[in-house]
Amino acid sequence: MFPRIRRALVVDDAKPMRELIRIALGSFHCRDVIEVEDGTLAFGAANIVSLEDGDLTDGSTDIVFLDWMMPMLDGIACTKLIRSGGLDGFNADVPIVMVTARTEDECERTALDAGVTVFVRKPVSLRSLSAGIAEALTKTPQKVLV
Repeated sequence: MFPRIRRALVVDDAKPMRELIRIALGSFHCRDVIEVEDGTLAFGAANIVSLEDGDLTDGSTDIVFLDWMMPMLDGIACTKLIRSGGLDGFNADVPIVMVTARTEDECERTALDAGVTVFVRKPVSLRSLSAGIAEALTKTPQKVLV
C-alpha cells in the first residue's frame, strides 16, 4: 500500500508531459496537481496554493516531478533548493521524480547526488511513470548535503 498523495507539483516546460504525469498520478488517487512550466514558477505556485487551501500547510507537497532542462531554473537547481529545507510548502525529504530526456548515466548520477529520489528517462509511458511514482513513494529519503 502506498502513502496517499494529496498534492503533487509537476514542473515541466512541455504541456503534454505535464498532462501525462497528471494521468499517471490519477491512478494514485492524487486530488491536487499543480502544473507549472519552469522552476521559477514552481515555488510560488506551491506556496500560493498552500495559503489558499485551509487543510494544507507548509510541507504539504507530497511528491514533486521535475524536468532537467527548463528555462530560467532547471531541475537540478530546483532539487537543491527543495533539499536545502528552506522553502515553504516543501518538506526537504519530499520525493522528487526527475523525468528527463537526459539519458546518460552520468546525468542520472548527477541528479541522484543532487537529491533526486527517482530518475525516469524519456520517452516515458504511463507504466514507467507509475513505476517511478511507486518507487519514489516507497524509498527512504536520502540526506543530501547541498
